[in-house]
Amino acid sequence: MPINRVYLENFRLFKKKDLILSEDKNFIQGLNGSGKTSVLESIDMLVNSKSFRTIKSKECINHKADSFQISLKGSFMNQEARMQCSNNTNGRLSFSRKLNNKSTKSNAILFLQTVLAKNLRMIEGEPDLRREHLNNLMFHVKPSSYKKYTAYNKALKQRNRCLKQKLDKSEILIWTEQLAALGVSLSKEQYEFFNRYKDTLIKSLKRSSAEQKLNFLEEAEVKFVKGWERSKSLLNAMQETVDKDLAIGYTSQGPHRMDCIYYIKGKKASSILSRGQLKLLILLIFLINHDLINSFAESDTVLLIDDLGSELDLENLEFALSEISKAPNQVILTGIKGEELEKIVSNFSNFKRINL
Repeated sequence: MPINRVYLENFRLFKKKDLILSEDKNFIQGLNGSGKTSVLESIDMLVNSKSFRTIKSKECINHKADSFQISLKGSFMNQEARMQCSNNTNGRLSFSRKLNNKSTKSNAILFLQTVLAKNLRMIEGEPDLRREHLNNLMFHVKPSSYKKYTAYNKALKQRNRCLKQKLDKSEILIWTEQLAALGVSLSKEQYEFFNRYKDTLIKSLKRSSAEQKLNFLEEAEVKFVKGWERSKSLLNAMQETVDKDLAIGYTSQGPHRMDCIYYIKGKKASSILSRGQLKLLILLIFLINHDLINSFAESDTVLLIDDLGSELDLENLEFALSEISKAPNQVILTGIKGEELEKIVSNFSNFKRINL
């Protein structure tokens, strides 16, 4: 099973910290400022090669040191895994990832999801949050889609550069044609994956609605928005909006504008669900993703959830903890010591409690 141990040295406020984790559910508790989020940040950095709190990784170095080192050990798909990361004030992030002592990429080891406060605004928030969520899932199960995404974005940058420089339309057309061809291929990948995502999600939400009597999930639906008008080809859509794109300085049509919209009984979920219901729905989506990933190929997944107690009221918190406790994958949850979340966690025997 996934992560057994996490070690932090001169990372954020920790001089040295060695954490032994359960392969099932973990609850890291402590007072405000005790480093709970920093533990999740270190795990996320080891897997995803960047911090979710800062673009400058040197800011993670303890103020009394000139370098940090973080590492984790685990057993993924019955193979020993080790990840290490270090940085110093004069260098760049350095990574080592090994599976059975052989170097490998992080996405070959596990799929990591991190749920922060911003992620619990995914449904009503900016399209970037929904787009990033769907793309990350797709890139993990279909690595070839990431190559298409990268090629598309390179061409997108070139076209946007032409637009900003107000070049002649004939020059812009060269990049428009190339971008449209790449975009159609990428959009097809996105749509095919979305349909798998949708099928898994709706089946699971219907089951939750029936078993848990969650009436607010009845007739849940999610729809795909490809990023340009359905009745037009991508090339025509880009050509027709070239004057607008020249005025704003970037490309307004294409799969980089893809979105997925969630509905309840035919209306946007963001308009009819309470804030607590929306957050609960989003949490269920993250829990369901384990099934989606494994519908492609057997894989280990890990779910990190930061400070859930501050995001949900008591009733929704109790339900959320019940669902988390039943999840088939490893979960690492943080919360403030002495608050309601700590009390509710104590009702579940499969949570290992870790004090900071």
